Amino acid sequence: MLSAPTVALIGKLKTQKPIAAYSSGDSFINVNKITEKAGAAYEKLRYLIDYKDDRHIRRSAIERIIKRRILFEGGEGLGLSLIQELIAGRYLPNNTISEHAAIDVEKIISKYKMLESANPSDLREEPRSRKILVRLMASELEAFFYPNSEDDFVVDAFYETIKDSVRIEEMISNQIIQTQILIACYRSLLNTDDETLFYKLWLKRLPVDWETFEDENALRNIGAKSVQIWKEIRVSLEHPLSYKLLPRFYNYGIYFSDIREVVRAYGAESERVLSDHAGLKEFAKKFLAKNYTQQYAKVRGSAIRAVFYIFLTKMLLALALEVPYQMYFLKSIEYTPIATNLLFHPFLLFFVTMSVRPLGDENTRSIIGGVEGVLSGDDIKLIKIKVNGTGFFNSLFLFLYAILFLVVFGAIVGALRGWNWSIVSIFLFVCFLTLVSYFALRIRHSANKWKVAKEDDRIITLAFNLFALPIVRAGKWLSRKFSSINLFAFVLDFIIETPFKMLLHISDAFVSFLKEKQEDTY
Repeated sequence: MLSAPTVALIGKLKTQKPIAAYSSGDSFINVNKITEKAGAAYEKLRYLIDYKDDRHIRRSAIERIIKRRILFEGGEGLGLSLIQELIAGRYLPNNTISEHAAIDVEKIISKYKMLESANPSDLREEPRSRKILVRLMASELEAFFYPNSEDDFVVDAFYETIKDSVRIEEMISNQIIQTQILIACYRSLLNTDDETLFYKLWLKRLPVDWETFEDENALRNIGAKSVQIWKEIRVSLEHPLSYKLLPRFYNYGIYFSDIREVVRAYGAESERVLSDHAGLKEFAKKFLAKNYTQQYAKVRGSAIRAVFYIFLTKMLLALALEVPYQMYFLKSIEYTPIATNLLFHPFLLFFVTMSVRPLGDENTRSIIGGVEGVLSGDDIKLIKIKVNGTGFFNSLFLFLYAILFLVVFGAIVGALRGWNWSIVSIFLFVCFLTLVSYFALRIRHSANKWKVAKEDDRIITLAFNLFALPIVRAGKWLSRKFSSINLFAFVLDFIIETPFKMLLHISDAFVSFLKEKQEDTY
């Protein structure tokens, strides 16, 4: 028997409105092949030096184009040019997007422009208002170009299934707890980034259907409340509770990911598979066997991208400091530290990521059992979370962790000093080690997306995690704090991209002109 959240999911799938299709009589937006190839090559280069998960690249590309168009061109006539750039970058298929779509894009953009101008005094109170509006606009445009209501339906089912099983041992309002559970569901199931989550929470906070909202007068009321809503959303995204829930939601995220694949494959007919034990088991076996291979193969590409990203955005800049330091202060060049910093860390990244092993039948059986449990609602375990540790033991554990942190990094620094490394070389080695360890962990986690987590209390595993934890956490902190320091991405975005995209636009227009003249000769 299916649980109430599963029944509600099936009901939404059956009653959802079909995606509006443009009439076959519409003309379609076309980009010539040369422009498309050049644009696609540029986009690959752009995201080779700006490491992002594949799922987040599309929204990021839309935001980047909007920023550039508004900054350099005022944002006028953005609808058609945005679609053309997305086609040139192969984010949208060529010669399949109706010209009428440009009008709908303009309506979305105009809505945010009206929101900005409706209450300028209120928005000036928020120094990041323009950035927030652009991110919201980019998220809505991504939803317009790539509509996917089914994912939200599955997240809602995930949320409804698990929300009553979460117990928070702190005095926190129920509204905050429910919001944090929803955020954790999105992050666990879809790996949703904060920018898209901001948009999802924005939609839930508004009393209207924002995606179809066109009442200009009512925008004044929304504009007056928007700054306060944005502050509340930002607080929700930064709250530690959702991050504490993530590891506890991990296996459930895998189970609902399998349900999501059923929904993708069968749509409104999903009830037939979800209600059939044998059919669901057969679907899961075939899908997981194929996906295990795909996830394992993606590790290589992710590792290569991570190496290029760290090398181009961090290592080259750092080495530009290390070599002059050695020449001017040490009066000689130490080749061993330079070579080590260049070669050791990429090797470490490849070693850690390539040690991932394909999953097998035992993992598949665990997933099938878990899926059946969440579909019936009978196998949801109680999840207890303590948000802020207090008391003597918590203080003691924090002190011991600080000691462990000093021991791990002290041992590394001590060993390098014993080899007569300079302080700059040691600093760069430690920074690269933490960053590479963090990226390797992320890639391994992605490769093991479908691996059901089990308790591993082996001494060797506990010892490795104990000493690797300070390094990985330091790499995570460095990655987040200095993610915006990317000189190469800045050069591409603000110096190279504008003239390059303008050249592509002129090239595309010239090819269209030649075709018209060629047709006139017949």
